[in-house]
Amino acid sequence: MKTFLLPGLVCLLSVNVTFAQINITQADMPQAGDTIRVSTTTDTTGLPAPSYTGANITWNYAGLVAQSQNIDTFLSIASTPVAYQIFFNDPFLYPLYVSTVAQNAASPPKLGTLSITSVIDYYKDETNNYESVGYGATINSIPASVKDDYIDVVYNFPLTYGNADSCNSSSHINIASLGYYGQQQKRVNHVDGWGTLITPFGTFQTVRVKTILYSSDSLYIDTFHIGFATPQIEQIQYKWLGNGIHVPLLQINENVVANNPVYANTVYPDKIKKSLGIASIASSINNVELYPDPASENTTLNYTLAQNSDVNIAVFSADGRCVQNTFNGMQTAGIHQLEINTDQLSPGIYLVKIYGDGGQSVKRLTVVH
Repeated sequence: MKTFLLPGLVCLLSVNVTFAQINITQADMPQAGDTIRVSTTTDTTGLPAPSYTGANITWNYAGLVAQSQNIDTFLSIASTPVAYQIFFNDPFLYPLYVSTVAQNAASPPKLGTLSITSVIDYYKDETNNYESVGYGATINSIPASVKDDYIDVVYNFPLTYGNADSCNSSSHINIASLGYYGQQQKRVNHVDGWGTLITPFGTFQTVRVKTILYSSDSLYIDTFHIGFATPQIEQIQYKWLGNGIHVPLLQINENVVANNPVYANTVYPDKIKKSLGIASIASSINNVELYPDPASENTTLNYTLAQNSDVNIAVFSADGRCVQNTFNGMQTAGIHQLEINTDQLSPGIYLVKIYGDGGQSVKRLTVVH
């Protein structure tokens, strides 16, 4: 098993050294068994803006300070639920969808009576591209396998400075006693920089990829013979990739609100488990996600408990006041989902804090109306 819990290879900078651009290929993508300690922060104090890019750039993000951490593992296809593997492990019936690696993913918010939980995404690593080919999930309590009708090409290889591409993808599933649920997405990639990246994990030669995602969900309800589409917030991802690391060495995420990018968070591999004060790291609370963010009327909190725990979830204003006590009670180990009502909160920045036995986690939330 390949483990990223210790520092990677450090490339020391010298005043007289000139680096050549690297290329990212199939060999630099995730492999089953890769285990990464991932840090997340919403604090950008003193750090370069993501718009800073170009050829032979030095990006110094050594000042990143983690607010939460979790362990992320890439799974072998055979280790995922059998009901999820229908399209992703059959080279005879579905050769285009045979996957090389899988990864746990956040559950989307409920759409009416539609509930999608325990999501696992499936990926295919090929010579020319890295593809997201579909997902497995428990849909209204029934395990299901959902392949893409049009496959999402995450990267085209090699990733070289100046390259640009786009891809339209979609998936759908017919749900008994409900109707039809579909997802559509357009991905636009631009390799807009290369150079030296410095983070708490080390110093690396990297290629920078800017990704813009446009997506929407659609739902058709048989009972009422009506359908509707729900556009999702446009997202921008800035990703720094290095040779042999298998995951982005740094990823900055933004949401586009009223045509303006709004910073969401920064994610990066880290070295060791740390104590972080208000956001103490604990493996008992993992895979914490808020969606949508920014939120208007409500947002859905997804998280995983490694053990049975007495859990308290509360929302705090930017000045530290508790403005909403959302949940307080005992929960069993496993995946959990909780809807947070934001309709009565004033527009602004909030912290959603999850307290459990042995630790806590913090996520930033932007409320807009």
